[in-house]
Amino acid sequence: MKSAFVVAGTQSGVGKTTVSIGLISALRHRGYDVQPFKAGPDFIDTSLHTLAAGKPSRNLDTFMMPRSAVIRSFRKNASDVNVVEGVMGLFDGASADAGGEGSTAQLAKLLGIPVVLVVDASRLAGSVAALVHGYKSFDPTLKFAGVILNGVAGERHGAMLETALKRVTNVFGAIPADESVKIPERHLGLIMSHEVDRSRLDSISKLIEENIDMDALLEATEAEIDIQRAELGLRAVDDVRVGVAMDEAFCFYYPENLELMREMGAEITTFSPIRDSLPDADAFYIGGGYPEIYAPQLEDNASLREALADAIRQGSLLYAECGGLLYCLEQLEGREMLGLFRGSGKLTGRLQAVGYVDAVSIRDCILFRKGTRFRGHEFHYSTVSTNASTNVDFAYKLLKGRGIGDKRDGIWRENVLASYTHLHALGNEKAFLHFLEAAR
Repeated sequence: MKSAFVVAGTQSGVGKTTVSIGLISALRHRGYDVQPFKAGPDFIDTSLHTLAAGKPSRNLDTFMMPRSAVIRSFRKNASDVNVVEGVMGLFDGASADAGGEGSTAQLAKLLGIPVVLVVDASRLAGSVAALVHGYKSFDPTLKFAGVILNGVAGERHGAMLETALKRVTNVFGAIPADESVKIPERHLGLIMSHEVDRSRLDSISKLIEENIDMDALLEATEAEIDIQRAELGLRAVDDVRVGVAMDEAFCFYYPENLELMREMGAEITTFSPIRDSLPDADAFYIGGGYPEIYAPQLEDNASLREALADAIRQGSLLYAECGGLLYCLEQLEGREMLGLFRGSGKLTGRLQAVGYVDAVSIRDCILFRKGTRFRGHEFHYSTVSTNASTNVDFAYKLLKGRGIGDKRDGIWRENVLASYTHLHALGNEKAFLHFLEAAR
């Protein structure tokens, strides 16, 4: 028998990620093969899961991905213990409907696995019972395993909370407040896994191990999972090589985006725009990340920038998302970039866009045919300034979302597409196939 559960929260900021990576690491130390998943589109939390689990974490997004693809991804990657970190509050999603599309509750019901609710108990006493009772009873069709109390002031406080919850639900543990395990943040959220000191991960694991009843948690979350390992059988191209930018500046990729291209027959090679030379490839993919932080280093690697710009002029394809879009401009934070499009990018002091994108392609491009409807998401603190009179054209019209501006996104030319919108391959398989066919 396997275990599977969703780590949900009463709201954002209650410690879902810290609890999740602590559980993943602690269970792994016990000898379990742990597979992490993340509800929603987040890249950062999954990088921390991956560090804790020693294997890639998978996004399960009921807005960007068809439900069949969500279930297929879960069953294909399931292991001994499966930890799914939720997004925002349990019933928050892409719309105002509680428990609707894109919510943690919807995902838990789709997968048929129970919820473990993380409660910030730092300012609660007996009222915790009413709070948890509301979350547990709001949707009777939702499986509810129990709670983990976070931010507890001490043993006396923890005992008081557990007594209050005795007739409401299982309490798997009470985690004391501990600032030393807090993961630092920056403008896009928590720092990435490659910036986390291993000792911090060990401290989080120890904190969870000492304060969570793991045996009770695993017993309450036993699940039968119909594991499906078969590949999709999508091989369609040969002799296509895709160069993928992969380093500190460009690190936001869904594993499936690269895996799907491999399954379709492409060879994937990675390179660092900060420190490497350009690999020989038919097409290039530059994902999101933090190019604004590493703009000086990106500018310094002029030989790669010149080689990539020359490859594009010779007809190689380039698809760029978010941070990759900024790299395609003439300048970013006053530093020289690729110069494929006239314009500049600038980091701002406030969030510019966050949320899901519903869009239509208004022209043929390297991913979509004109008229294709698709979904993605955007999250950025930057702005792009372009001059529409200098051959800047757009491929996307956004029905939901902000884009580069005026509900437009996807700066386009014949063999280049750069947008703020992130795509997940399991919701856009034909787009990635079209990209590889164009490269061939």
